[in-house]
Amino acid sequence: MKIAAVIAEYNPFHNGHAYQLRRIKEHYGYDFVIVVMSGNFTQRGEPAITDKYARTRMALLSGADLIIELPAYYACASAEYFATGAVSLLHGLGCVDALFFGSESEDTDSSSPNPPALLLHAANILLEEPDSYRSALSDSLKRGKSYAAARMDALMTALQEDGLPVSHLSAVFSLPNNTLGIEYCKAILRMNSPVKPFAIKRIGGGYHDIDTADTYASAEAIRTLLFRRPNLDAGSVKKASSPTPAAADSLSVECVLSSSPTALEIPSTSDALSALVPHTTAQVLAGLSCDNLLLTQNDFSELLHYQLLLHESELEQYADCTPELANRIRSLLPSLLTKTATDMIETIKTKAYTYTRINRVLTHLLLNMTADTLSALTDKNAPAFLTHARILGFRKEACGSLLSTVKESARIPLITKPADYHPTGIGASLYQSDLLASHIYQSVAAKKSAGAFRHELTRSPLIV
Repeated sequence: MKIAAVIAEYNPFHNGHAYQLRRIKEHYGYDFVIVVMSGNFTQRGEPAITDKYARTRMALLSGADLIIELPAYYACASAEYFATGAVSLLHGLGCVDALFFGSESEDTDSSSPNPPALLLHAANILLEEPDSYRSALSDSLKRGKSYAAARMDALMTALQEDGLPVSHLSAVFSLPNNTLGIEYCKAILRMNSPVKPFAIKRIGGGYHDIDTADTYASAEAIRTLLFRRPNLDAGSVKKASSPTPAAADSLSVECVLSSSPTALEIPSTSDALSALVPHTTAQVLAGLSCDNLLLTQNDFSELLHYQLLLHESELEQYADCTPELANRIRSLLPSLLTKTATDMIETIKTKAYTYTRINRVLTHLLLNMTADTLSALTDKNAPAFLTHARILGFRKEACGSLLSTVKESARIPLITKPADYHPTGIGASLYQSDLLASHIYQSVAAKKSAGAFRHELTRSPLIV
């Protein structure tokens, strides 16, 4: 049995994601694909457009076999921590042969999956930090460059010393998928994991491209489309007698969802969305839109106001919040309390603090994620960091061989019933932060939709 893995957010699931899953199975010959997916908050420090169960359903209906949650501490962190947590989880499963990821790198092609040689080379340099790298990094930092810019300079210097042409590499390495790809490779090397990294050439729109003319548009483009049209013509969406996606989310683990749901018929006015995502994804999104369950960052504004007031004197304890940034937030606090979340970020932003950095800081504050706990969860002396694997859902075809293999090979506990898991130590901090993140997200969703609050300990994996 050949088992591949993908690390993703699926925010939301789109045609490019479906293409990747198909290619892994049909072209590269893997039997199953396990997805490590962010929960309700994302790597850019924003709430996901839909909750993790809806996104799990989207992925399972389009070819994923097993979805495992990436804990919030890693899912909301910078690329290095994000990759470390996800790869650690795959390493802990003990049965994954290969990690596939999209890449803009030129050392990939369309005929076969390739070990990403250039990205692996860069990962080795960043991991080993040879003398040429250290010296160049120090010089760049002394010249006043940011750490990210200084690290890029140092990497280019080390690559040039190794005889590689560097004229265009800084642009290659600055692309988002390649940045993550390098961090995946670093994590695999650092853990001495048997998981092999393979890159698939990314197709369609760029990571931050908001153009929806391409069938393979980015997730950001799709989110832009959805919030430009916040209700997908709810008045003309015909509901059939089978459960809506929102209702189906409450089905228990014993309940099997249809692989070709007919709960919603997407009208012609939703063609723009239907061209960019699989039909099943369009159905799920339409149902959530009708139920007012597509969330934005601004839906969390009041909770952020409360957290800023409550923790004004201790902002420095939260992950990614330097004393300088904490002081800036404090100096702006009176005006921030009258603003939406996005306007708060625009007010705080300077050349020194990027939009994404401030996003993450506010999310860490919202979810009570401290720098000390994040440091403990990424101990460089530990061979692996994840203490459990929370199963969000799986395809019923995977109930036999895949789940049996995972259960037999896993080095960490597999969680299917959250109420029955009682971790201790740092694992308890990790688990409790996930429960809190889910409950905060669920409370906002319930208020926005005038629906019921679902406690995380009552949840069971989705089966499709």
